[in-house]
Amino acid sequence: MNIDKLQIAARQRLADWFVPVAVLLLLVALASGIGVYSAVATPDEQTAYDTVDAWETTAEFSHGATVTEPNAVYSVGEELTDRPRYYTDVMPDLAAEIQYSYQAADGDVDIETDITRVTRAVDSSDDSVVYWRDEQTLDSTETNGLTPGETHNDSVTVDVASMDQTATETAETLGSTAGTLETVLQIDVRMDGHVDGEPVEHTEQYELPIEVTSGTYTVELPSETGHVEQQSVAVSTDWTDNVGDAVGVLALLVLSVGGLGGLAVAKHRDRLAPTAAEQHAIKTESERQTLEEWISRGELPTAVDERPRIQVASLTELVDVAIDCNRRVIDRDTTAEYVVVDDTVVYGFRPQAAAEQKDKPCLVDEGDTVSTDSKKAESVDEPADAESTDNHTEQS
Repeated sequence: MNIDKLQIAARQRLADWFVPVAVLLLLVALASGIGVYSAVATPDEQTAYDTVDAWETTAEFSHGATVTEPNAVYSVGEELTDRPRYYTDVMPDLAAEIQYSYQAADGDVDIETDITRVTRAVDSSDDSVVYWRDEQTLDSTETNGLTPGETHNDSVTVDVASMDQTATETAETLGSTAGTLETVLQIDVRMDGHVDGEPVEHTEQYELPIEVTSGTYTVELPSETGHVEQQSVAVSTDWTDNVGDAVGVLALLVLSVGGLGGLAVAKHRDRLAPTAAEQHAIKTESERQTLEEWISRGELPTAVDERPRIQVASLTELVDVAIDCNRRVIDRDTTAEYVVVDDTVVYGFRPQAAAEQKDKPCLVDEGDTVSTDSKKAESVDEPADAESTDNHTEQS
C-alpha cells in the first residue's frame, strides 16, 4: 500500500505539473538530439593523435682479453670474454667491441663510430664535477648505405697497464692528485640518412669505465643501450568512434522522448491524475491503519445478513457507531466489507462501493425529489414514531 500511495502521489504531482514537465522533457530531447547529431552527422577529422614507435636502434657491447703471459691457471693464447675481472700482468690488452644496428620498415643511413680514451679527475663526492680531462682518439669507423637489420661493427684494443700509467703521469704533471682518477672508453655513434622516407640525423654516446686495482682491471658495460624514436600520428575520428562517444547523449534522447510520449498518452487517456476511487481507497487504507484498535478480522453467521442493514459513508463513521454501541468493527474475511452488529441492525461500510460512488456523477431523479419533499412534509406535519423511523432506516 505504501507503494500505491507513492504512485498515486507521483501521478497527482505529474498531473499538477504537466506543462512544466512536458516543456522540460521537450528541451532535454532537443538538446540531446543536437548533441547526437553533432557527434555522428558531423564528425571532426584528425582530432586524435597516437604516439607510435617510428624506428629504433640497438647497441650491443662486448669485451675480452687474450692471455699473453704464462701462468698456472690459463693457457697462453686463451681468449677470455665478458669476464667480471681480468689480470693486468697476464692479460694486459683489453679488446672492446660495439655492434650497432637499427630497425625500421625502410632506410638507408651512414653509421660512424669514434672510440676515444678519456682520462679525467672527478670530485670524490660528486662525479659530475670534473677537475680535468684528457682525451685520445683510438679508432674511427664508418659504414655507408646501412639498411634496417644490418650491423655496423667497431672494435679497439688498449694496453690497460700503459693506460693506467699515462693517467697517473698526467695527474703528476699538474702537481696535484686531487680528485679521483677515472679512465673510460667513450664511444660516439652518428647516424645520417633517411629512415622510412624521412631525413635522420641522430647521435648516441656510451661510456665503458675501466677500473685498475691491485693487478686486476674490470670493465663496466652501459646499463641502457639503443634508442627508440617516437612520433605522433594523427588519427581520424570515424563514425563509430563518435557513436561510442555519444552513447550517453543518445540514451538521454531516447529516455526524454519516451517519457514525453508516455506522459502525453497518459494525459490524453485521462490516466495521469488518480481517480476519485483510487484516492478514496488510499484514504480508507489510511483510516484502517489509524483505527486498527477498533477492528477485528472475522466472519459473521449467515443469519446476520438477514437483519436490517444501514450503510455508512466511511470507515471512521462506522468506528463511531461501534464506539456508541460498544461493539467491535468486523473486517469480513469473505467479503470486502466492514460491519458492526448491533442487537437488531447491521451497520456496514463497503470500500469498493464507496470508491465507485466517488467516480459517478451525482444524479437526482424525480422520485428522489418527491421522496425528499414527502419526508420534509412528514417531519413538519407530524413526528414520526419509532417504528416508522426504523422502517425508513431499513429502506435507506
